[in-house]
Amino acid sequence: MSTIDLSQDHLVFDDEFTSLSLNTAANPTGTWNTTYAWGGRTLTSNGEQEYYSDPSVGVNPFSIGANGGLTITANPASAATQAADGGLPYTSGLLTTNTTFSQTYGYFEMKAELPAGTGLWPAFWLLATNGSWPPEIDVMEMLGNQPTTDYTTLHTGTGNTALGQANTVANTTTGYHTYGVDWEPNTTTFYFDGKAVFSEPTPADMHSPMYMLANLAVGGSWPGDPTAATHFPAAMNIDYIRAYASPSTIANVNDSAAAVSGATAGAAPDTTTTASPPATTTTSPPTTTATGSDATTTHADTASHPLSIGLLTIPTLTPSPITVSASQTASSGVTHWPGVDTHAQHQTMDHWG
Repeated sequence: MSTIDLSQDHLVFDDEFTSLSLNTAANPTGTWNTTYAWGGRTLTSNGEQEYYSDPSVGVNPFSIGANGGLTITANPASAATQAADGGLPYTSGLLTTNTTFSQTYGYFEMKAELPAGTGLWPAFWLLATNGSWPPEIDVMEMLGNQPTTDYTTLHTGTGNTALGQANTVANTTTGYHTYGVDWEPNTTTFYFDGKAVFSEPTPADMHSPMYMLANLAVGGSWPGDPTAATHFPAAMNIDYIRAYASPSTIANVNDSAAAVSGATAGAAPDTTTTASPPATTTTSPPTTTATGSDATTTHADTASHPLSIGLLTIPTLTPSPITVSASQTASSGVTHWPGVDTHAQHQTMDHWG
């Protein structure tokens, strides 16, 4: 397997989490937003059970360690919190750069230790700044009861398809590992601990600025809900999140911007389209088949229903069947998921990705 080569890249975003800079009314130059671009705090279409909280709405799921590093904590919600959040039984955290940093192409990486337990669903991913969906790049997703499986996925409107692979890796819950994606004009390659695990030609709709998201979801149609054995508080520990510009990168950032909370902050992205939740499909639990060191995952999609947001109605997207021969699947190790499969919390969306 090839290793990541950053010798021609330069660092344009780096949050080492020596402190946490949230983008709020009181701190409009903060690095991180704590809701989805349309203001949502959960993804109900995925059946998720968490409310993405922050200090402004009561529970603070974010903490910084004595020696740096961010922890996103998921916990059962109190009765008072549930009364205020629509009855969702857990609180957790989401961070995005949708108004502070984005770029087209480059290398994006998170170093983190993930939580174990059924119903826990950490992710690091990218969405388009113009509010469209697809595209979406899932740098990593992990299910808490599958700690040695790293899910990497491209969601694309080209063929209404998700291209993904379930990679067998070291235990992600017993130590820190790096999760990266090198998104380039011709090829997108995913990395675990600096080694390539999955690569695909870059889809036609992945050539515009994207921003980063990191979150810890709880429950949902894909991971299932927590059980009595799931330990709380559950912690997603993040050492850093970084982005690099490659020779192909089209900057949507201001490299001269002052560092905020240890992060190199970018300029506001191009947001000519107002973000809103895309049309969604319901996904069934994936079926995983081991193929050598990796595993392929397939999802059975069902019809979706249009969403109506204010005066905007988003039409239903009809899944398009895609036939992949057994030999193609075996040779590529890639699963082609037809339809708008959004097994990721974001994913689906309410989501987006």
